[in-house]
Amino acid sequence: MSESASGAGSIETVDTSLYRVPNEQTLEDATQSFDTLEIVALTAESDDGHRGLGFTYTIGRGGATVKRFLDDELVPLLEGQPVAPRAVRSALRGETTFIGREGISEFAIAAVDIAVWDLLGKHTGLPLCELLGGIREPVTMYETDGGWLQYDADTLVENAREIASDGFAGMKMKVGSSVDRDVDRVRAVRDALPADLHLMLDGNCSYTVPEARQLANRLDDVEITWFEEPLLKGNYASYADLRRRVNVPIATGENFYNETQFQQVIDRNAVDYLQPDVCRVGGITPWMTVADQAATSGLSVSPHYIEPLHAHLACAVDNVPYIEHHSTVLDELLAKPVEVDDGRILPPDRPGHGMSFEDVEQYRAA
Repeated sequence: MSESASGAGSIETVDTSLYRVPNEQTLEDATQSFDTLEIVALTAESDDGHRGLGFTYTIGRGGATVKRFLDDELVPLLEGQPVAPRAVRSALRGETTFIGREGISEFAIAAVDIAVWDLLGKHTGLPLCELLGGIREPVTMYETDGGWLQYDADTLVENAREIASDGFAGMKMKVGSSVDRDVDRVRAVRDALPADLHLMLDGNCSYTVPEARQLANRLDDVEITWFEEPLLKGNYASYADLRRRVNVPIATGENFYNETQFQQVIDRNAVDYLQPDVCRVGGITPWMTVADQAATSGLSVSPHYIEPLHAHLACAVDNVPYIEHHSTVLDELLAKPVEVDDGRILPPDRPGHGMSFEDVEQYRAA
């Protein structure tokens, strides 16, 4: 169903909230460590009484700034807007061009866009995946939570075996401490994983070009599905050069904030897997655009984090081989967490994205 044909009314009231949820342990990659997930939530109610939930996130800091941007700049523009996600997003971006189309503004717009799609789903009675033209079915996942940089090699091997027994399609592990250490750890994990399970490496933008080439070349005999974000964000020419010089596929995109940045790496033949994050790229609307851009170029999409939303989006397109199972911290806020069964996740069959927050007051930020 197209949003213009829905006759779903208009937005009447909007509320925002900030929650801080502690991780079970401090998580570490090559460029940062963090112990808290911040969720900035936005609830939009339409004139016919339906309510849509949107949210965005940060890791440890910045959530109050995103909420302030919503409250000061976006929420005042929403009253009377139609329950039409693309139209709302276009209006908000038009009003915020002078502020920038990256970072805080896109995090904030994502919360609005997700809420309006959820509101439209509530009005139509359709799950998000069906609203977007897809079929609700289980989505294959790979596991990241067992591969953090703070784990020693023995723990990584134990985690790899557990991931295999849990039915996941593969495991992603963090690299970027030093090339020698990375090589030893990767070989240990690859040996522990069954041959048919995928192994992904994530550099978190920590390598120089020579270091990335050295690591890839030293692991040339190891089956690796992709080398993720080895270089600094936005260094499109260097990504293209690296991809030409190494045999491992290149993945990037979790830190891209708009469709233009994805088009940059596509046009330069700099990537094999695109990784849009629905909250960082500005919401469901631009995420779907990125998936279309990838499909046109014959590329795969494997989104970053936010599994319950990405499961819906994966069902709506044909070029997502698997999505990421990152952590379960978000589940602390959800009334009905979406369960993982044998390494797969089934989108909720409730109208909209099917998520709601419950018993969250203990996490509300002052």
